[in-house]
Order: sequence, then structure tokens, then C-alpha cells
Amino acid sequence: MSDPLTLAALGGVVAAEGIKFLYGQVAEVVKAWRTRRDERRKALEVPIVPTAALDAAPARTEVDAAVVDQHHAAMVELWARLAPYANGLQEVDVTDDELARTAGELRALLEAAYGQRFTFRGEHREPTGTLVTVTQAVGPVSGRVVGVRGDVGSGAAVEVRQEATEVTADGTVIGVDGRISG
Repeated sequence: MSDPLTLAALGGVVAAEGIKFLYGQVAEVVKAWRTRRDERRKALEVPIVPTAALDAAPARTEVDAAVVDQHHAAMVELWARLAPYANGLQEVDVTDDELARTAGELRALLEAAYGQRFTFRGEHREPTGTLVTVTQAVGPVSGRVVGVRGDVGSGAAVEVRQEATEVTADGTVIGVDGRISG
């Protein structure tokens, strides 16, 4: 579940800047992912779109391509819903709960792809660049459970907490399925 953006707490100007940032950043991520997919490149570095909306500079620019592989359709759908606001065709209404949910879902996907928080000025949550922790609590495992799938680049920190009530002979629980470079 994603945190909806707290548009009212941000105020109109920062909320509008934040939506423009999410819109622009997702466009860059999806374009880079499509190029990498077409060129069969493994690394996916996507620079952060310049913005004054974030409370701090992001810690890294490496994107987990596996997250984009899995969620690119949802990213594009949410991106399209923000288009009128990001392009100045419609005013950002800070009381619009649906807009807040849409922006929050898109931010959650960006945070999963980058493995870090994107926090806007004035929000009360972990600052931009903070590690996104994966916590899994599952029942019996007879297949495969993976906390993080993909490579973890230098400068990144990974924290995976997993708990299973039982792991059968055919089951595996893996914290990080990928390379960790440092």
C-alpha cells in the first residue's frame, strides 16, 4: 500500500512541483527501460529530473529494472492520469483525494525502482534518499520468496526482513536475488 501524497500539507505550489517531478521522472525511467530492453543492456542509470520540490538530493540514480519490468504498465497508466496537472492544463486541487492517491501510487513505484524515498518539502516522512526497507511476513513457503530481485549498486543500502512460519523442503526464502557491489 502506498502513502498518498499529503497535498494539503504541501500547499499548492509544492504539490504542483511534486506532481511535475513524478510525471517527468517516470517518463525518464520508462524511456530508459525501453531503450535498455531494446538494446539488451543490463545497467539502468536514470538521472534525477531537476526539481526544487524534493527535500534533499536523491542518493543514487540506479534503477532496478526488474521493478520496471513488472510495473511499467501501471507506471504509464498513473503517469497519464497526472498529465493534465503536470502540463498545466488543470490546476492541482490540494483537497482532491483521488489525485493524492494517484500521485502516491506513482511515487511508491518510483521509490521501489530507485530503492529510496522521494520526499517533498514540507512532508513528515523519511527524507529523500532514505533506504526503502522490504519486510515480508509469510505463512508456509513451499515455493520461492524473494525480498529484492535485482542488483544492488554501490552507494545503495539494502535492508530485507523476512519471516516465514515454515519453509518446506521445496521452499526457499532469499533476501537479495542479485549482485551486491560496493
